[in-house]
Amino acid sequence: MKKKIIRSLLILAMILVTGLFIQAKSSFLYSDPVMKVEEANIKVAENIQEIKGRLLNAPGEVTINETYYENEGLSPAYQKGEQLILQKHGGKWQVLSLKRDGYVFILVGIFVWIVLLISGRKGIYALIGLGMNSLLLVLFLWINLNNRSLPLLFLMSIYTVLAVLIAMGTSYGFKNLDLRKIIGTLLSVFLAFIICLIAMNQLRDNGIWFEEMQFVTRPYRSVFLAGLLIGAIGASMDNIVTIISSLDEIQAKNHQLSVKELVRSGQEIAQDTASSMINVLMFAYLSGAIPSFVFNLANGWNFSDTFGLHLSLEILRAICGGFAIVLSVPLALTAFIVAENLKRRRKAQ
Repeated sequence: MKKKIIRSLLILAMILVTGLFIQAKSSFLYSDPVMKVEEANIKVAENIQEIKGRLLNAPGEVTINETYYENEGLSPAYQKGEQLILQKHGGKWQVLSLKRDGYVFILVGIFVWIVLLISGRKGIYALIGLGMNSLLLVLFLWINLNNRSLPLLFLMSIYTVLAVLIAMGTSYGFKNLDLRKIIGTLLSVFLAFIICLIAMNQLRDNGIWFEEMQFVTRPYRSVFLAGLLIGAIGASMDNIVTIISSLDEIQAKNHQLSVKELVRSGQEIAQDTASSMINVLMFAYLSGAIPSFVFNLANGWNFSDTFGLHLSLEILRAICGGFAIVLSVPLALTAFIVAENLKRRRKAQ
């Protein structure tokens, strides 16, 4: 036990050291100039931030005058020791972004470390599935970028089916794919999406403020609908797997239970899982809007306009996910009943 703890701590220390090394020494990998800030002075009266530093992947020193606003929404205050990725525009240097690759490595590394520490081998499979689904999503987005004749929503519908198969396959093995869980997940996701889409069409998107997506260069509605579809996958899959796996375990412990008794147990399980998952989903979506919500309130927006602008999309995402969770309960129970009845008929023959 002690060896396992020491080994885990050594791995964590290696992640931290490697991340800090990447942050300090990886500037030569960038094609854009990278500057280390040696001095940063803010002139509030002139709304200017003067930044001085030396280039890390090229010879020379640079002085930059950046526009600065006290709210720091679009003009962050840079600190001594930070590294900045620069670009030259019109003969003048401009800050493109902060260099954070080392810190990102640390965050990802700690996430992987925790998953493996808690889940072991299953955690490896879960991470493989996560990686495969992420790459697949990037591939479908690239296809849409290079072939506008294929609608984004159509591509994301295909991705939804493949993502469910990959998630189930990496978790339980592709040879042991459970059709009950796959069909139940897909039906609940697409039914929830169709319900929300019909409601949006009937109401002509009244009350939905797409202005929150102002930096999106595609049609807002199609991008939002694609995200709405994908966002319902996780919650639905989790609930269906919980219900069906629990019923399988109950049946394995007691073969004498009838289908009705098993369904009643499934309903009791669903009462505990569905409500808590809907709350988690709501908090997860709303928490993402808190920074921009507070930012707008602090800059003079009234509460009602800020609420509509930043929370209307998040609430709709949560509602769609909530529909998927609610629909997953009867669909999971129906899939279990059908499969169980077929199994018992085969045994009776």
